[in-house]
Amino acid sequence: MKNLRFVLWGMIVLAMVGIVVAKVFSPKQQQSATDVKELFAVPDIRLTDQDGKPFSTEQLRGRPWIADFIFTSCAGSCPIMTHQMTELQKKTPIDVNLVSFTVDPEHDTPPILRAYGEGNHADFSRWHFLTGTKKDMGDAAYAMKISVHPADKDFALSHSDRFLLVNQTGHVVGAYEGISSEDVARLAADAAKLAANGNGRKSS
Repeated sequence: MKNLRFVLWGMIVLAMVGIVVAKVFSPKQQQSATDVKELFAVPDIRLTDQDGKPFSTEQLRGRPWIADFIFTSCAGSCPIMTHQMTELQKKTPIDVNLVSFTVDPEHDTPPILRAYGEGNHADFSRWHFLTGTKKDMGDAAYAMKISVHPADKDFALSHSDRFLLVNQTGHVVGAYEGISSEDVARLAADAAKLAANGNGRKSS
């Protein structure tokens, strides 16, 4: 009987330890803007917007912004991601900007990006669609730590479905699954907190 009691208590202790470890190493907690002050800095990325005008990420300094990487002819995750960005446009304060970088710049010219934005009810005063040369967009993805696999004879063009939250000082402070409604809801809440805090840093 004592042995059985000892085994049962051991199982309970192990279960409790497992719960604590799971909480400490939870990816979502590590990636949340409310738990991580700064993951990495975003450099000055100079591209072209949906109106054919020069656009630099430095223009976003002083305001939080959300980034994703998509392409307009995508039939996979991109329509879901763009729908989620449309929802974020509705659910975040107006001083939170949205930035969609294309990973297919040879097709996604400014007029095509503008038509795509219009079709998804984009408010171009805060939602920017960016393109450039192939090198430009490859450099942008690298700078934002987004994986992109160019199309080749064996695979179609593919890319990460992550959304990134950038604070007012130009630092990424959160990464989220762009096809997860739960993650996007958390992103909306984190972006609203950044906007309310003003300085983009975790409040004490």
